[in-house]
Order: sequence, then C-alpha cells, then structure tokens
Amino acid sequence: MNFVKVTVKGATHCPPPDAMVKDILTLGSWPFPPLDSIVEFPVIRPDGTLITTAGYDAMTRLYYAPVPTLQVPPIPEHPTDEDIIAALALIDEVIGQFPYENQASQANTIALLLTPLIRQAIDGHVPLALIDATRPGTGKSLLAETVALIATGRKATMMTAPYDDDEWRKRIASTLAEGATIITIDNIKARLQAASLDSALTSHTVKERILGESRNGVYAQRATWMATGNNIQVGGDLPRRCYWIRMDARTAKPWTRGGFKHDLETWVPEHRGALIAALLTLVRAWYDAGQPPTNVAIKMGSFQSWVNTIGGILERCFVEGFLENTQALQQDDDALQWAAFLHAWQAHYKSNQLLSSLLAKDLKAGSVSDEEENNTLADLYNALPDDLTDIHKGDFKRRLGKALSYRVGTQFDDTGIHLVKGEPDKRSGAVYWSVALPETVETVM
Repeated sequence: MNFVKVTVKGATHCPPPDAMVKDILTLGSWPFPPLDSIVEFPVIRPDGTLITTAGYDAMTRLYYAPVPTLQVPPIPEHPTDEDIIAALALIDEVIGQFPYENQASQANTIALLLTPLIRQAIDGHVPLALIDATRPGTGKSLLAETVALIATGRKATMMTAPYDDDEWRKRIASTLAEGATIITIDNIKARLQAASLDSALTSHTVKERILGESRNGVYAQRATWMATGNNIQVGGDLPRRCYWIRMDARTAKPWTRGGFKHDLETWVPEHRGALIAALLTLVRAWYDAGQPPTNVAIKMGSFQSWVNTIGGILERCFVEGFLENTQALQQDDDALQWAAFLHAWQAHYKSNQLLSSLLAKDLKAGSVSDEEENNTLADLYNALPDDLTDIHKGDFKRRLGKALSYRVGTQFDDTGIHLVKGEPDKRSGAVYWSVALPETVETVM
C-alpha cells in the first residue's frame, strides 16, 4: 500500500497518517508474518537449502530483495574437488593480496566471508571478527568493506566505539533497529571492552528504550560484526567472543605499497554474483558431503555452532588454519595485569586488611614517591591495571572500589592469588580488602 499527497505539482509519496499507524499498532494480532530482516543476497536456510526466490521466506523470517543487477551463476548441486578449487581461486582474487600475519588469519578471513551467507543456518551466536594490523594503511577497513560489498552490495554500517557503556547500548540498539546485517566498529583507538557489546554478541535480541517513549523496542540480533584497528586490545569477556584476522605488511609505511592485482572497490561489485556463487559452492560441498564434523579443537561456548559449521566447511574445502591463532588472542592481558597488581599488593601489605580509601591514598603517594626510598609502594603504583592508571580522573576511590568488587575471588594466575572481601566496618560501612593465596584464605571478621 502506497500513500501519496496530491499537490499542484502532482502526487508525491508520503508517510501514512498517524491515526492509521496507531490503529494498526493497537491490533491484537497483525495479518502479516513476522519479519526479522531484509537480505539482498542468497542465504542458506537451517536445513541447508538456499533462498533463491525473491520475497518472504517463512522458515527464516527473512525477506529476500536482490538488487536487479545481481546475477548469481548456477551453483553445482554436487560440487567436485575441481569446483571447490576453482571457487577458492576466485575467492583468493579478492583476499589474497592482503598481508596476513599467518595462515590462520587468512583462513579466518574466508570464515568471515562465509558468515553472512551461512548465518541463518547457524543455531547459535556468531563471534566478532577482529581485523587488526601492526600499522595504519595496511588494509583493515578495505577488508571490512570488501566483506560487506560481497554480502550486501554496499559498504557496512559503521559505528565508532563509545567510551561509555550506556552509549554502547544505545548505538547497538539503534544500529540493529535500522535492520543492519553487517556492522563494523571502525578504527578502534582505546581498549575494546563493553558489557553491552558482550551481551549483544551472545543474544538473539536486543532490548532498548525507544527515544521519547516509555516503552522498549526489541530488535533481532543476527548481524555479522567486525571491528578494525591497529594493535587492538580487548578486555573483559570480549577475547572469548572474537576471532582474529591479523595483518602485517612488514614495512613502516604500508599505505605506500603498490602492485595490487585489482582495485577491490570497483572489481568486487563487478564480480559480486560470481563471488557469492563461489562461497556458496564451498557451503554446498559441505552439505553434499553429509556435513562432516570439524576437527577444530577450539571450544567457544555459545559460538560453538558457528565453529562447527564454518570449521566443517573449511576442512571439506581444503582450507587449513581456521582459529589456530585463537589461543594467542585469548591470552588474557587483563588477568596478567591484575595478577601483577595483586602480587605487588601482597609484597607491600602482606596479608593485612585495608580500606579501599587507604589503598587509593597509597597509590597516589606511590605515583610521586622516590623508588629508592619506598620501592614497594612505587611498584604497587607501577603495577596498576590499565583501566585504573589514570588515578586523577574522576572519583578514583570509587572506581577502585568497583573494580575490586568485580574481581572478588577471581584467581588470576597459577599461584591462585585473589582478592578477599571482608566484612564492612560496623561504624562507617566501609569494606576491608586483602590479598590471599588458596592455602591462606581466612574469614575476615
């Protein structure tokens, strides 16, 4: 149904009347099926069949609206090894000229290209692709754009990384509300760590209050997420929710390189249909082989369906190295920093209990102390974890107390060193803290 406004210049399209919209919204049931998203490329259903007919698909609750100019060549019903090799050769025309640090990063790139096409067939969540490089100008953003160009025919929806978790929550919800299927968190400068992003990556829906209204909007979360940056640091639970594509051009000025085979921004749109067919050939080869299980040993919790599906496809199609750099990515820098801090704490305070206010005061003293005169106090300050190093920003005592509370009982290294939260002071209500090893845990009265 189209609404038009008739003026002296003729009929022009216009939004429907507010009264009609309100009437429709108050209906007990609506005479049309639920819609999760609109896709512009063929995708795989959960049963392995392919959505090729334009229009609504009841199984996936997707509406397939291909661009009229998109022509996808026929995909073999029973792909042979020769079909697979030809498909990989075409895919390599796109991604082969990026300077990957290792084989795992290149295999993970093919996994990223497959993910939007296979997303509906994955019964679970999809991790974030971390596209990282040693220097600016290496090709991170170009790779992210290439993934989106193949999947949607246009560049990905871009968002910057906020510093505040409330802003993270709002931006995630607003981006999903627009129906985005490919989302890039671009050019990350600071440590990537946000509870709202952690939650979105492991949720089927995102709920957020609608601006200007007293009700929440609920948005489907089936997007493919990417993040780009140089030497990205990830914190919190995010290392377990990512896979790593690392680039290293091995030159001080990567942006001066030349001799590339294709200008991807023009070549990819021209060959988009053939590239989609090549990727779907890999997928169909796996289904045709009976969906053989993957031998990838990595366990990723709620992302395991993605690991099993993508890993199985890549192994069937002779692609090696998938997720082999995961252990290096999941090396928990946050845990290492807190272990060092707690060991410095133990060296200075022994097993004594203290208030966070005293700790904050001593840390500020340690920041200006002479290391020769008060070595352990200076060491304590120098060992502060990255998220607490700005001791003059805001209410440091409050931030320190919250950071301690969040990590009570967590063992940060093989020694088992951890924080112990004591009973609050009976007069002030302030909490006493101490550091202990497993064999020295005591009840604080």
